[in-house]
Amino acid sequence: MSHSIKARILATTVLSIGVFAALPASADALRMVALSFPPLIYDDGGKPAGIAYEIVTEAMKKAGHTISVEIMPWARALDTVKEGGADAIFTAYKTPEREQFLNYSTEVLVPQVVSFFVTKDSTITFDGDLTKLGKAKIGVVNQISYGSVIDEAIKSGVLASVEKSNDSDSNVKKLLSGRYDVMPSNRYVAQYFLKQQGALDQVKELTPEVQSIPSYIAFTKARDTAKLRADFDAGVAAMKANGSYQQILDKFAR
Repeated sequence: MSHSIKARILATTVLSIGVFAALPASADALRMVALSFPPLIYDDGGKPAGIAYEIVTEAMKKAGHTISVEIMPWARALDTVKEGGADAIFTAYKTPEREQFLNYSTEVLVPQVVSFFVTKDSTITFDGDLTKLGKAKIGVVNQISYGSVIDEAIKSGVLASVEKSNDSDSNVKKLLSGRYDVMPSNRYVAQYFLKQQGALDQVKELTPEVQSIPSYIAFTKARDTAKLRADFDAGVAAMKANGSYQQILDKFAR
């Protein structure tokens, strides 16, 4: 074999090694489960969409993973990931009980900020003292948790006048029509449904916020998912550093 042919083979080999080295290692497809919770995760014409979906997809893509997400009732989703039928679940609050079978991300997936919302012309204010809202009529969605602070205030009667709606869309419409005075809500959920109804300029968010509850992606403990968690944490950290994480949040809000 001539020297020139050997040189060409060597060059081709080096080029090939460089190409393969540039590809993500151990690319694979991951199955995940979630509850429909617009705008964090929801079905958009047969395809998953939303803030959390886009963040998870992008973060895992950086490590060479692709994901498929099945939207299902929350109890079923938890059982599925507990039994190893799915690689991960999102968005999930962290509890000691769930940590027995879930490997939570270190990075927060989405901070679930809960605030009070009123119509633009409302004279109601909030300074952090829930007892001062005791006479206000509060609109909530049936069976939805608003975090420990508001849930306990309703349960104990501090917030005594409560009207229930079947879903967030109806709840927002009732606020706009004056059926009640104050609407507690996840900030992103409120902004999403207000935007859907073209009413962002008709409602204001009271400050301070009531509670900020971190939510995560959590991987099954039915098998070793430590590498998957590390891949997600690294991906989200990079997104927060380069601004793409905030861009996703902003796209689904205002």
